[in-house]
Amino acid sequence: MLKIAVLGSTRGTSMQPIIDAIERGELDASIELVASHKPDVYILERAKQHGIEAVSVPVVTEAGVKRSREEYDAEIMTLLD
Repeated sequence: MLKIAVLGSTRGTSMQPIIDAIERGELDASIELVASHKPDVYILERAKQHGIEAVSVPVVTEAGVKRSREEYDAEIMTLLD
């Protein structure tokens, strides 16, 4: 089985056909994680509606500090592991 992670920042419309194919049994895969740097985008809600883990990984920390690209990528990689 193929395990998929999706990184997105909009509505997730291109992810929906993959979800549909998995749910119909046409694709031997699972979407394990959907992540976005924006906390309030519909792709996260779409994931939750289908029982997929959805997380927001903001570029700016709670302390208001912008993360470096390396720091951000490291957090994403930790989630993927």
